[in-house]
Amino acid sequence: METTAGQAVQQEKQVLRQSFREFLEEALKKPRTVPIPRWVTPKHVTFTLAEAFGHSSFVLVAFSYAVDDYLMLRMIAVAGSSAMLFFAYFHPHGRVLWLPFKWNCLFIAINSYRVGKVYWNRYLAEKLSPELMELRKNSFYLMDPVDYARFVTLGTMHDVKCGEVLTSQGEPNGYIRLVVDGELRVLREGKLAYKLGTANFVSESGLHAGLLLKGEVESCCTIVGEAETTRVLTWDRTELMDLMEKYPGIRSWVKTSLSWDIVRKLKEQRALQASGEIEDPDEWTERRNRQTQHRYAAILKNILSHHPQYLKDRRKQIQKYQMIHSIDEEKHEAALRECGWTREEFEAGERKDSQYYTNDDDERHDFRWYFTTALLRVFG
Repeated sequence: METTAGQAVQQEKQVLRQSFREFLEEALKKPRTVPIPRWVTPKHVTFTLAEAFGHSSFVLVAFSYAVDDYLMLRMIAVAGSSAMLFFAYFHPHGRVLWLPFKWNCLFIAINSYRVGKVYWNRYLAEKLSPELMELRKNSFYLMDPVDYARFVTLGTMHDVKCGEVLTSQGEPNGYIRLVVDGELRVLREGKLAYKLGTANFVSESGLHAGLLLKGEVESCCTIVGEAETTRVLTWDRTELMDLMEKYPGIRSWVKTSLSWDIVRKLKEQRALQASGEIEDPDEWTERRNRQTQHRYAAILKNILSHHPQYLKDRRKQIQKYQMIHSIDEEKHEAALRECGWTREEFEAGERKDSQYYTNDDDERHDFRWYFTTALLRVFG
């Protein structure tokens, strides 16, 4: 008895679906006359709603090309593809055009996913902790909220106690840090070089010049906590570089922020000298010069330890760094000697001893890498 009742319900639903489809098909394929005055044309112009959907699809696609906002473009594209579904399924000639129907379903799915992802990312950007929201409000307000959320959520927040050592001079360091609240002391050869405060970057190692260095970079100074508790946001250097390669907007913003960060650090160093905390300004200047040279040598050591293509891709950024920090030919050659390289090998882009490289991964990517990258760009 229950089986018979269930079958009856299913049959009723099937009849309703069939009736609705017939009603929809009749409505969309029914010829309609356009009320055009006879003095314009004596001919009767007819159309169907299915044809109207087809025309509107192409009109919407054409209109989307004139839209600057990519989100609006995708939403219009979804509307245009949806209109094409009606035209393809209820085609005036009677046959369903499955080929364009299926392709437009795919286009709708892709664009709907991207639109939904944008709104989801905006939602997540509004759910950051009050501490990170305050940091953006005070220091990084020009950055896109979604990019800012991606940037800060990649890192980890932790506290640094007074006197706690973050990194020591001469040791490899695979992290980039940002002071969220508090203060750090930067020591060179055991003596104060400068201090870092809120919104100052730590251990960026040429990032302001566009050098996206992965892995570890030898620290040119010792960094310790100054305040009772200093809040620090820490990124793994390689993970952060991968993020900036994936999102050019974040890379551009970070470079701009680091440029202003250098200016702030220089002003703070002048204020430090004026405060009298630097006992011997001449000796302090010499230590700072050695620190600059050490930092440049550490950057070269990181670059030269990779595949030759790694150096080739970063030559322009190295030249920019040299210009910013007044690295002349003499200092450049001295840094190369510390790395065990000659000027000729550097210009050639490869050392004679190929066993020198610690990372032998070929920087030239194969077809699968480009195909995967293209898919990631489409689906985000």
